[in-house]
Amino acid sequence: MNVELRHLRSFLVLAEELNFTKAAARLNMVQQALSSQMRQLEDELGAALFVRTTRRVELTAAGQALRASAPAALTTFDLALDQAKAGAAGDVGTLALGLLATAPLDFTPRLLRTFAKRRPKVDVSIRNIAFDDPSGGVRGRLTDAALVWRPFDETGLSCEPLFTEERVAVLPADHPMAGQASIDARELALEPWVWVEDMDEAARAFWTLSAERGGQPARVGATITGFEDLFAAVRAGRAVAACPKSIATTVPWKDLTTRPVRGLAPAVAAVCCRADERNPIVRAFVDCARDVATER
Repeated sequence: MNVELRHLRSFLVLAEELNFTKAAARLNMVQQALSSQMRQLEDELGAALFVRTTRRVELTAAGQALRASAPAALTTFDLALDQAKAGAAGDVGTLALGLLATAPLDFTPRLLRTFAKRRPKVDVSIRNIAFDDPSGGVRGRLTDAALVWRPFDETGLSCEPLFTEERVAVLPADHPMAGQASIDARELALEPWVWVEDMDEAARAFWTLSAERGGQPARVGATITGFEDLFAAVRAGRAVAACPKSIATTVPWKDLTTRPVRGLAPAVAAVCCRADERNPIVRAFVDCARDVATER
């Protein structure tokens, strides 16, 4: 049945006025056009909606039934249009956010609070991602956007830098280097390291100080998957690690210590999404991350 919304809207006005002249004036159309619409609607329904005489217009039983149900149908459709417009603008919907070793940052809750204020009708789900996926789940479409650390292979991704963080050494409290005020990066690079299997090569080289060893393979002290494993391995004296300062200095264990590292480039925190991303919610989140980072 090919009933158009304009037919229903015109019908409801005429059903209220019960006068073609007045109804046509309210609809800003000529009376002949209104009559034509009503004939089309009646033809589609296969039933007369009005009894027309020279003196008055009355609703038939079919017209009364349509008058009772049509407003709800139009309201539902209008609501659907409003929701579609809001979704197109990024005002409603969902966002799956990945956190790649960024959950402990004070930046992360500030960003989430700010985004919630800007997009209160967007439902954000959060997932911590293991170290073997430096894209924070974005590459495999596990997440829509992620807060991550550069560098890593960004092919097919869009990663916007937000801020830098000094990298510090994370050591057992009884480690021989723990007594030094600061540690030379080349000296630290020779220690046994925490190791992530199947890790992005650029990320692994950066976090295990490959450049400071002249590209030589790292000594593997312990295999890990995330922060909990990392800290456990270091506390056990199995390995050392390099972490962003704001994260490493929040650890609560007395048997761990951190030290500045001389000659070590900082890490770069970034917001990551797919390079071909067109979802307005994701774009709004990236914009929000940029704004909060600027304030930081």
